[in-house]
Amino acid sequence: MIPISSPALLALPSRDRRCRGWTLDNWLRRWWAPARAEVDLLSIRPGQAVVDLGAGVGYLAATLLDRVGPTGTLVMVDPDAKNLSLARSRWSNDRRVRLIEASATNVPCVVDSTVDCVVLSLVLCCLVDKKGVLDETWRILRPGGLALVSYPERGARLSARRASLRVSPDLWAQLLLLHPWKVISSDRKRLIRRHVLEKPVEAVRPGNGGRTVN
Repeated sequence: MIPISSPALLALPSRDRRCRGWTLDNWLRRWWAPARAEVDLLSIRPGQAVVDLGAGVGYLAATLLDRVGPTGTLVMVDPDAKNLSLARSRWSNDRRVRLIEASATNVPCVVDSTVDCVVLSLVLCCLVDKKGVLDETWRILRPGGLALVSYPERGARLSARRASLRVSPDLWAQLLLLHPWKVISSDRKRLIRRHVLEKPVEAVRPGNGGRTVN
């Protein structure tokens, strides 16, 4: 199980994109970004601990729970109380599931280096603080842990009014420099960019901002 302290409610920044529940799980998303296609990239094993940052209504939950098996753990994080309540109605009775109402950029109740896999599925393009969510992903992943990051390629062509939500190739390259990620794979499927990143298995020096040192 993932060690989790008592969570505090963290407000969603006003410039972040809010999504209605019906947009998070529908026939178009199941065709455009099927849950199995995303989750399979992580090669999740039974018994592992997974955190879904920006879980919404729980679109990936069934597939993730199938992968972690009866002894695994799934933490679903989302700042939208209404969407999270839909996920809670389906999964709150599953002892493997923990639901946390918080921003994906700040989940202090999840203890450092305790998570095997982090999922950021179609989330990066909804957040202004992209650095914050990559920092938080790095913090909670154990050495050797994997992160899946996916976002619409069209996000790079959003209007100027929503420029802070863009995920351009240049921005992605800058985000990779935040930490010494090992890039396992990167691809493009149906206008979606998908990246699998690994937190390398090297010593992490306390007080070094979470950066790995050789």
